[in-house]
Amino acid sequence: MAGVVSKQPVKETIFPLQAEEPGTEGKQPDVKTDAYDLTDTDLTVWYEDPSYEDFFEYAARQYFEQTGVKAAFKCQDTLDYIGMIYDNTMQGEDYPDVYLLNGDELEEAYLYGLAMENEDGGSYEGASQKSVKASTYEDNMIGYPLSYDANVFVYQNGYFENQPESLQAIIDYSNENEPGENVEYLLEWDVNDAFYDFPFVGNSVTFEKTAPETMNVAYDEDLYQKDLEYFETILGSFSLDINSVSMDSILEHFKSGKTLCAFVNTDSLQKLDDISYSVMEIPALNEELPSIGCASTDMFVVNDFSKNTDQAADFADFVTVRLTDRLHDMSGHYSVFLSQTADDAEKTAYQAYEDAVLLPDSQDAKDFWVGLKEKIAEYF
Repeated sequence: MAGVVSKQPVKETIFPLQAEEPGTEGKQPDVKTDAYDLTDTDLTVWYEDPSYEDFFEYAARQYFEQTGVKAAFKCQDTLDYIGMIYDNTMQGEDYPDVYLLNGDELEEAYLYGLAMENEDGGSYEGASQKSVKASTYEDNMIGYPLSYDANVFVYQNGYFENQPESLQAIIDYSNENEPGENVEYLLEWDVNDAFYDFPFVGNSVTFEKTAPETMNVAYDEDLYQKDLEYFETILGSFSLDINSVSMDSILEHFKSGKTLCAFVNTDSLQKLDDISYSVMEIPALNEELPSIGCASTDMFVVNDFSKNTDQAADFADFVTVRLTDRLHDMSGHYSVFLSQTADDAEKTAYQAYEDAVLLPDSQDAKDFWVGLKEKIAEYF
């Protein structure tokens, strides 16, 4: 378990606008500034998460400046992302040469024939080993891993005397030390999202891939029952409202001091930069029951039907390997490469990812997550 990391508010930095040089008023910008916009598109890149927009705009222009190849990003809002890629590709109209994909959809993309093997896997020798695993299907590296998202635990500075070792220790400490008047919640997590429920049962679950499109979920039944029994016993200490809780409300409560502790994802840490708090990996449930978080990986995949597969592969490698130092500041997502200047919060997030269970990429994995959500809902 990683130690406590204390985060202090980030100081505001103001960048003054550059003054116009005398005599340049009304003149057209330098040709380089407009060249990207005036050039025809060479590569089409799709993604779903709009939080990447600024980073991808920057990446496209950087790549164009260095290669003269224009990549145009399109954010797709659809309930069937893979299906849309497949349909457009088969129709030969407006389909992506490369697309951003979450690792739990890799098998589906591969079986649809939409994923070309990544032949530049050596570029990721310095990346998280978990990200390489997430990008691999049937012993072949397919994806170009970009970022990750994992469970972490945050808590307010100034209340606990020492790092919380377990959820039970938090409950015991709160029984003997009255929280401040402003505090309404001892611990919050989004109980409607199985991603945040998983740490309560993760120690008793194993995902076993038996064949393509087939996954077996193996349970340590004794441990699983102990997990659920313990989960039931502690709910009274947390006063969760399943009908209103969300990640946005949890972050709002935590920033205002209404919540002492919370399970959040690593993508959310940037939203807490303006307050003082501590972050660590998810603590154990109690002295007997460990916790295990889960994690996901965003990666680029080259469409095997692209007419520009070599250029698409080079672009995917460029964005994921060469621009890692800009990713977090511009998107809130941590790169699968640990920054050379990583602060303690990033180091904790990175280790939480390495220690987590990856969301399985089997197409039938959705049944497990639906079942877990339904099981947790039984206790509310």
